[in-house]
Amino acid sequence: MAMKFPMASAFVKMFIKSWINQVEDCEVLEEVYESFSVALTHTEPQIGYKIYTFDGGSHYHATKETVAMCSKGTTGLRTWQACLALCQWATDNNHIFKNKKVIELGCGVGLLGCVISHLCDQITLTDYHESVLKAARHTLEVNSVSNGTVSVLDWSDSCDEEDSVDIVVAADVVFDPTLVPHLVTTIKRKLSSTKDADEPRVAYICSTIRNKETYSTFLNEVCEQGLTISEIDLSRLKCVYLFGTDTIKLVKLKIQPGAN
Repeated sequence: MAMKFPMASAFVKMFIKSWINQVEDCEVLEEVYESFSVALTHTEPQIGYKIYTFDGGSHYHATKETVAMCSKGTTGLRTWQACLALCQWATDNNHIFKNKKVIELGCGVGLLGCVISHLCDQITLTDYHESVLKAARHTLEVNSVSNGTVSVLDWSDSCDEEDSVDIVVAADVVFDPTLVPHLVTTIKRKLSSTKDADEPRVAYICSTIRNKETYSTFLNEVCEQGLTISEIDLSRLKCVYLFGTDTIKLVKLKIQPGAN
């Protein structure tokens, strides 16, 4: 798998260093130190594959990501913590997505959409930046996802095509207060897209709280636009890629009865 999906040397260094630290009381094979030394000398562009699994190895998901916080004018070319948390939560609660049609807002490189594709009937990954859309399409392709598509979606465009969906998901999309009204409007529009639904449409939005004011702006906008909000407890979430979930919040949104 490592030959098919080569990792950036920075990812290799981070993994080996973390692993060595965790087994420091045990004897470490000399080959491990040799691999670490080789990774230290590599200077190739810092982009490569990461391999994830959230179900004990039944499914593996490969994404091609950058090491940089921001690349090509966007932060969407790497996977962030809230995405990892939502991937794990969705896998643990897979019954929620069974036979559902799902849309993801701000899909980034496409890890969340790839994970949920194994749980749902159909999923559409959306984003706006062309480099991000290209990365998401690549993720679906290399993971042989047949029930997923990638589409451009501008949250500020009130005339985007209204497709019927059952569930809206998004991770790490609450970061710019100027985009929050457009984000919430888009969520509400997608939740309202099916008028004769047998059950309420729902949205699951997962966020890393980096700025409390920005997140408060999001919560206030949700209430102002007539959506109900309930927080989902993540305190017992077990994800090997996360060192705790104290700064991660997952909320469930629905349309209030009678809301316009």
